[in-house]
Amino acid sequence: MPYRHAHWFLLALFPLAALAFWPGYLATIGTAPLQMHAHGVTATLWLMLLVAQSWTIHSGRNAVHRTLGAASLALFPLFLAGGSMIFLGMAQRYVEAASPFYTLFASRLALIDLVSVAAFALCYYEALRLRRTTQLHARYMLATVIFLLPPILGRLMPILPPLAIAGPADFWKLGIGFQLANAITAALAFGLALRSGRHGRPFFLAGAATLLAALLFEFLGPLPAWQALFVQFAVVPPLPFALAAALIGAGIAYAGWTAGRRPVPPEAALTT
Repeated sequence: MPYRHAHWFLLALFPLAALAFWPGYLATIGTAPLQMHAHGVTATLWLMLLVAQSWTIHSGRNAVHRTLGAASLALFPLFLAGGSMIFLGMAQRYVEAASPFYTLFASRLALIDLVSVAAFALCYYEALRLRRTTQLHARYMLATVIFLLPPILGRLMPILPPLAIAGPADFWKLGIGFQLANAITAALAFGLALRSGRHGRPFFLAGAATLLAALLFEFLGPLPAWQALFVQFAVVPPLPFALAAALIGAGIAYAGWTAGRRPVPPEAALTT
């Protein structure tokens, strides 16, 4: 099994995430809206799941590892549901002009979320489908973490003096920070892909998706046509939308699990 010490690197993301989301979520957790709780809890559980999976498989606890893998089938739809609620919440705050931050970036960040969730889902499907091919299965599961990095790193960028935020007049700097976070994430993903050799496809996919999200953030997000479409989501009922996302997630999980039951074709086995 590759990446014997992956769980230690994953654990390091917890304090970084706490620092990144302290001002916008953790510091006001008692009054934060439901969608933030849903997304925060499910994303945290997903990261904890990957930590536990890495540790159990490398410590010889294979049965526990398989049990956690089965638990992911339930967690994944909940993760998609939480992400869908964040998307609608951003649209609502964009329409309400809740702050200059949402006016400037909500429609643009929503595109990053859409690409990231779609690529996340593809990586998870492939991880289930290829769960009998260790090298690719492990890398596809770890690749899902790549999509958690841009929102963490992007919110940490104001620590850098040139990108420091003194007030709303400096919010434009956040756009530079978000793009710098995308660039760092893509570079990391492509670096892992190169180091993985012929098993690098999962990380290459994550890097390509990150670059696509960055391009959409920069060029599609500010367009009036996209912003006009985005505001329509502000009136979509959250619970039915989240339920639909959860059902889609359950379908993806079922499809991946079912596909993984079939023997790997000989030609695929030769490339994995």
